[in-house]
Amino acid sequence: MSVMRDFWILARPFWVRRGHYLAWLLLASIIALGLLLVQLNVRFSYWNKEFYDALAAFDRPRLYPLMGQYCLLVGAAVVMSVYLDWLRKLLILKWREHMTESLSRAWLSNNVFYRLSLAGEPDNPDQRLAEDINLLVTESLDLLRSFISAVARILSFSVLLWTLSSELSLPFVDSQLRIPGYLFWFAIIYALIGSLIAERIGAILQGLNYTQQQREAELRADLLRRRDHAEQISLYGGAAHEQRRVMQRFAALALNWRQLMNRERTLGFFTSSYDRISGLVPIFAALPSFMNKSLSLGGLMQIETAFNQTASAMSWFVRAYRAIAEWKATVQRLTQFRIALEAAREPRQPRQAASFAAHQLSVHTPDGTVLLAGLDWQIETAVWTRIEGPSGIGKSTLLRTLAGVWPYYSGDFSQPRGRSLFVPQRAYLATDSLAALLAYPALDLPSREAMQQALCDCGLAALSTRLDDVAEWSAVLSGGEQQRLAIARALLFAPDYLLLDEATSQLDLPAARALLCMLRSRLPQTTVIGVTHQDKLSSLFERVIELPQQAPAAH
Repeated sequence: MSVMRDFWILARPFWVRRGHYLAWLLLASIIALGLLLVQLNVRFSYWNKEFYDALAAFDRPRLYPLMGQYCLLVGAAVVMSVYLDWLRKLLILKWREHMTESLSRAWLSNNVFYRLSLAGEPDNPDQRLAEDINLLVTESLDLLRSFISAVARILSFSVLLWTLSSELSLPFVDSQLRIPGYLFWFAIIYALIGSLIAERIGAILQGLNYTQQQREAELRADLLRRRDHAEQISLYGGAAHEQRRVMQRFAALALNWRQLMNRERTLGFFTSSYDRISGLVPIFAALPSFMNKSLSLGGLMQIETAFNQTASAMSWFVRAYRAIAEWKATVQRLTQFRIALEAAREPRQPRQAASFAAHQLSVHTPDGTVLLAGLDWQIETAVWTRIEGPSGIGKSTLLRTLAGVWPYYSGDFSQPRGRSLFVPQRAYLATDSLAALLAYPALDLPSREAMQQALCDCGLAALSTRLDDVAEWSAVLSGGEQQRLAIARALLFAPDYLLLDEATSQLDLPAARALLCMLRSRLPQTTVIGVTHQDKLSSLFERVIELPQQAPAAH
């Protein structure tokens, strides 16, 4: 029941939201078409009886009309099946779109994704947002549809099976034994035994499927990291080392895959045998009545159809066991992700004030180690301030704390009201148009003239004609050019306060100084707080905050 509760928590936002009536209408249409197909199958069973009786009697006048009826039934079944599949895919698309939007917003908003990355996030959030949501939506809908269809087939065909088998008698010693609906009872026992055996064989599948999804995602993530760091790996000559690590990942994946395939092989032996036997059981059970001519060939074929439909429906759990195991694993993975998002959703928020200020501020690592303690200062508006201290003391971490993204601190600090921008040492450059990268993080593009002017001001005039070009700019541009592009962003964004973390470290001193001087002249009202190891740039900053040489011991 805990799995169903977790599933409903994940699914509820889509099914109870405003404007959810279309989703329910689509689901009702899918179920209705499925039920109509069940009724068509019932009609096919009656057609089988009439057709094979006419065939056994060589009744040619009856055969041709029956063939016409068959064409009509097949045509109706094809139309219903095609539209059922189309509506199913439409509902999957809408449900998946809503879940993706909801979970990705919860992950990306308020810097939750960053805080999770600091504190041991659930493995591979990219897979959970892409593949796991797709699996959850598709498998949930397919399992529900097949279950309802199974129930409908039980209700429809069990009555028919009961009626047909109640009219038959079984040879018993020297007499005939009549058991009302004996094939119906046999179908129930047959399905129950099959379900119990399938549960015993496949109990381990959920854990194996969970591990398989995890290891598949880890391999993909590792390969992506190789791609993101291709240049560094090449410069180190580390291809052989990376190949070994990739194959180590694959070996772990393959080990679990072998366990999964072996268990599925055992389950497959059972389910395949079960299906094969199901086709013959009703024939053998009704064969005595057919041989003594109390049952026609058409009646025998109708019993075979009714038994198979009833037993198949009652054996739904046997056939769906593998899909249920995968579904449970997917629910578990998405539930873990949801819980992690909820735990990181409400960070401690700094006070809003007229300027940056710290009062007894201490900055920690995620494990609680104190980096900086007892900080007390205030930064005036529109003043350029440099944070200074020995390497490794925590200057960049302090800067991230002031930006409001580092959650591990105690004491108190305030942020000024207005727009802020953090420029890290390594700029984030997505594969997008150059114009979109310049506008980032704003959603609307500035004018082309403004973007071209910003590029020229930052020494990137050669790129001013490539605003519409889409490329992997992190590979196209050198480190210095990427930092120039990041400063161009700051010019266009025009923040009220700007945090610079080694933002010119890839440039030589004259170029770095010229770039910062230009930035200061273009944004005279912006408060700038910077960290830099280029000491000769210190004259550009009006104030220096000297951090202690050694952090005080934690209390």
